[in-house]
Amino acid sequence: MENSTATRRDVVVRGPVPIGADVDAMVRRACFASAAEALAMFRVHPDEILTHLTQAGLAVASRPERVLQHLDGVAHAVACVRGDAAAWTDLANHHGWCLERAAMDQFGIEGALAARRFWIDARRGTLGAPDDRVRDDGWPLPRLQWYAGLRPLRHWLADRLFGGIEARWESSQRERLDTLSNGRSLASPAVHAATAT
Repeated sequence: MENSTATRRDVVVRGPVPIGADVDAMVRRACFASAAEALAMFRVHPDEILTHLTQAGLAVASRPERVLQHLDGVAHAVACVRGDAAAWTDLANHHGWCLERAAMDQFGIEGALAARRFWIDARRGTLGAPDDRVRDDGWPLPRLQWYAGLRPLRHWLADRLFGGIEARWESSQRERLDTLSNGRSLASPAVHAATAT
């Protein structure tokens, strides 16, 4: 008969999950084949790629083999995480114009300005101290350490940019609704009556 007072076990996360041996071997082969040019350009070693992918959580992703199509982007991200100034310049030059155009098409001038600020936020989030990785409104800054190479780097960057724009818009809307002068205020009517003169 089973003991009905079984003890509860808490799940403790102890760090990144190691990449499986089969994915490790595929990534190493691809580093010396299809991604060799990018690794040489950014002076990245396959071990750095695998360490980055482990930290980014590739092992828990569905279909981790998709990374093989985007190892050039992972090599670029690794160089940026290392603080390589040329890699950061290349990242902004290569992807900045299309992100800015897409943001302007979607959000107008505010979107274009956000796209230009995005590179400062991405650099601060990636290279800054842990306390410096959150915006004033509490949302986390984009960090290239999170790029697991499951899709093109430009798509990953676009998601971070547009997510940031939408988060800022949502925060500004919430602030606007919380003001007492707004007729649709979320503030309590009792507070409004008490503060009215």
